[in-house]
Amino acid sequence: MPNYIYGSGVTNIARIYPFEIGNTYSKYDIAFFSGYTDGSPGTATTANELSTATGHYYYSGESPAVATAANSPAGGTTEWTQKLFMEPSYGSSVSYQNHSYDVAFGDGYYNVLSKSENSLRATFAFNFNKRGDKETKALVHLFEDAFNKGQKPSGGYTGVYCTPFAPYNNEHEFYIDNFDRTFEYPDVNAVSAELNREDQSTLNWQEFYIPFAQTRGFFETGVSYSEHDITYLSGTVNVSNDKYRAFQSGWYYYTGNAATSSTHANGPVGATSLWTKNKFYFSLNQGVQISEAPRYLQHSVQNSYYIRTEDGINNDLLNLNFVLDGRTDKEAKAIVHFLEHHKGTSQFEFRPPAPYDITGKVFMCPTWDHTLNFKDNNSVNMNFIEFPINLLSQQLTFKTLITCDPYFDPPAGAQGA
Repeated sequence: MPNYIYGSGVTNIARIYPFEIGNTYSKYDIAFFSGYTDGSPGTATTANELSTATGHYYYSGESPAVATAANSPAGGTTEWTQKLFMEPSYGSSVSYQNHSYDVAFGDGYYNVLSKSENSLRATFAFNFNKRGDKETKALVHLFEDAFNKGQKPSGGYTGVYCTPFAPYNNEHEFYIDNFDRTFEYPDVNAVSAELNREDQSTLNWQEFYIPFAQTRGFFETGVSYSEHDITYLSGTVNVSNDKYRAFQSGWYYYTGNAATSSTHANGPVGATSLWTKNKFYFSLNQGVQISEAPRYLQHSVQNSYYIRTEDGINNDLLNLNFVLDGRTDKEAKAIVHFLEHHKGTSQFEFRPPAPYDITGKVFMCPTWDHTLNFKDNNSVNMNFIEFPINLLSQQLTFKTLITCDPYFDPPAGAQGA
């Protein structure tokens, strides 16, 4: 059998053969499916199957099986896939970065504007530790083969479909820019890869990378909520017992310690609310380090002497880097969800540890990392930058001017006609 199949694309992996009916396949086997078979009975699929199903496939079944037309890659009971189905190891992580235009003004004032609606990017760093030679071969081949599929504009390569670990467990197409394979000892390998997704829009109010299904959904009264629950309050312009003002709509996070049955009073905008929308309420770990570098003007004089003078106001805005360690899966999900929906450019309230604990300080978080250390053990590394003006406390006022075309002839019966 040849090591290369015409039309299958080029990889560095040897001994990849065509799919054949009658062969026995087991988990992590690789085969090139063209719609035809080399073995008996040698029956062919339809032309439609040939055009849409051609390519390399990876056997994901737990038990070996004899190949038939029904369980072939184009069959109705197939266990072959082109998706990344291998489970990543603990230690895998997600890094967020907001791509923005940063505009600096005088006196420490600045503004941050997202470059586009999909400016909040996440890079998934997957680790596959202690994997056998066969699984490693399938992993590396799947990553390499992504570069053979020129179905995107201008001949660009396709991504790989996969479902990341919770709470990001929603299937998407990810692009693999680089990956590493480490040979540790016979039949023990490590593979690491970076997966990028660049088409997630901040216009999607329900979800970014954490899917809507991972939250408690829309807020309802009479439902029991517990600490770190996430819910969406859908408001209207009318106010009654069960409706809220439109500007109060948004995601809310439950801050109570004990499970409580929801009412209007303890709901997101109630008088005794146990929810927060724009306050980073999560507790900090001990050992938080705060570094300061106040801004000033420096004038050089003779003999290496300097005169330092004040550089306006807001010359010592806080720039904090800290890690929240040992967080449960539920709390880590709430932390990341909170940061996701503040998009790296929206303000939130945060009270730094003493002696910096001034009420009303607002921050933005342009970058953060989430690492899944172990089951129910997570770390979230964040960068908070202080904003000099608390816009959350400002009242929003909209003024709309409607002009009418003087030559417009309203329809008969219309008011004012």
